[in-house]
Amino acid sequence: MGWKKTVGITMLLGCTTLIPALNANAATTYKRSKQTTVASKPYYAKSATGNTYTLKGSAKKTTLKANHALKNYMSTTWTRSKTLKLTRGGKATTYYYVKNAKTGATGWVKSSSVNAGKNFQGTTAKKSSGSYQRAKAGKVYAISGNNSYVKFGKGTALSTTATYKRSKVRTIYKRGKAYQYDYVTSGKTKGWVLHSYLKAATVKQTTTKKAFGATTQVASSNGVTYYQTSGDVLSAYNGNNFKTVNVASNYVMGKPSTYGYSSTYNASNSFQTTAGTIGLLRRTNDAYSNYSFKTSVYLPIDYKDFATKAVFGDPQSATFSKDDKYLYVLYNVPDDATRPISEQTGWVIRYDWAGILKYSKNGSMDNIRRATNHYYNGNMSAQDKTILSYIKVGPQFKSGHVQSLALNPKTNQLWFIKAYKDSYTATAQRLSASTLKPNASVNFTLSSKVHMGSTLTFDNAGNAYFWTQTASTSWAPKNSVKFYKGSLGSGNVHFKLVMQGLLRAPGSTLQSVSYNPKNGRLYLVSDESIFSVPASKLGSLSASDVSATNFSGTREFESLVFKHNSNAGYLLTNKGPEIMQMVMK
Repeated sequence: MGWKKTVGITMLLGCTTLIPALNANAATTYKRSKQTTVASKPYYAKSATGNTYTLKGSAKKTTLKANHALKNYMSTTWTRSKTLKLTRGGKATTYYYVKNAKTGATGWVKSSSVNAGKNFQGTTAKKSSGSYQRAKAGKVYAISGNNSYVKFGKGTALSTTATYKRSKVRTIYKRGKAYQYDYVTSGKTKGWVLHSYLKAATVKQTTTKKAFGATTQVASSNGVTYYQTSGDVLSAYNGNNFKTVNVASNYVMGKPSTYGYSSTYNASNSFQTTAGTIGLLRRTNDAYSNYSFKTSVYLPIDYKDFATKAVFGDPQSATFSKDDKYLYVLYNVPDDATRPISEQTGWVIRYDWAGILKYSKNGSMDNIRRATNHYYNGNMSAQDKTILSYIKVGPQFKSGHVQSLALNPKTNQLWFIKAYKDSYTATAQRLSASTLKPNASVNFTLSSKVHMGSTLTFDNAGNAYFWTQTASTSWAPKNSVKFYKGSLGSGNVHFKLVMQGLLRAPGSTLQSVSYNPKNGRLYLVSDESIFSVPASKLGSLSASDVSATNFSGTREFESLVFKHNSNAGYLLTNKGPEIMQMVMK
């Protein structure tokens, strides 16, 4: 073979290898289905192989022409808007019509070439403070672009000795997974770093003597400011000085073997139309004990935005706003009952009280449950929409077993106890009345031998109260009541044991505590049994100061709540969830 032929063949082969791979499928024909418009959804390329394509020809004879190689878009997101199927040789393949978030490039891509999820996209940064040190090797990056496409610049290695101040946080998605990035500064170094590369900086001890129970701010993240106390916040006492006031044993109610339902709940399939009652069984002979309960509102059960039906079936505590316009009810996920208390999930529903009462008239008291049920099933009426406008459902968060939601009328702040039993370190959290999620969290320890109680209430002066039921002690009778009084807030937590309690608790299961601002009494709630005492006489009570009321039935008494501007009290109970008004006789 002559050298000219050799060169010619070599050039021909070389030209063949230079034909772009994007045209590889140009001659293959397919049958094309109709395009279907679908909800927008983000995707990312599985690997560097594969392309996007344009379609040409008729539905019966469609050809593909590759227009974008996926290897050039590995750090971007594609957004799907349409789907279709191409069939060849009896085999159908699904294709997505996608648009690239970075360049705007479009085309059809095999569904098997992409995975669902965002890739190199982010969220808008939020303010968040804190001090951090390096936990593992990593880099601080300058990030450019926007939320649709983020680009990492040259990184600077984290220092092993520096302290980094965080001012913002944002989420960045990579291959479908969400990662928290913190914006930090240290000297001339500034930029974004993966949160898992950091750890909280050691808090430097100060020599300044703080007030007993004073808190220190330790961090701020995702809208929550975190505080902690140092040392015990329970004043020292001598247990030998503790005394009790007698309460007759016949007023102590045992826990029902099984909690009962409202009498009309099952027969009505939960859509109860008329008010139920819980009748008086026995009482002490005084002016404060003669009352029963009658339904004011049957609370909703179904709700569309939660994963399963009947998610509103486990309310734990409630409180009114200072002006009595809103009722806040704190719920638990029933399936979380076996988890550690601090890990249990909850949420708050804010009810416009006057609004829902308009649709809770006797004879048509099923309106509220039907409205949320219709919303769940997607067939709402105009009345349903009006009712739902009076109900605001907050987001889920780690709430603990929330038997303690209470308003401090002095500060107009909502507080609850998140953790109290898992360890001697307790956590109280402040709830935002607008976002319905915590915005402050305080860790504290009463003492190394005393757990925080599960209940909470405040009087008009801002004093905080809770009570406990004695399990076993050498200086207090078993099942006796201990009262604790003090302060609870983001700046200070301090409690004292009142050195006089009650010989017996109202029942075997401690449920809640509440304060009636109109008569100045504290109410201790157990199932089917409620005791009350004047708050102003704690420490010097006589037997005649103790009012006791027992009730018929087997309902679970979750919470007792009083309005702030009228002498109206309400019982929150379960199976099904309802608010029952205290009816004085």
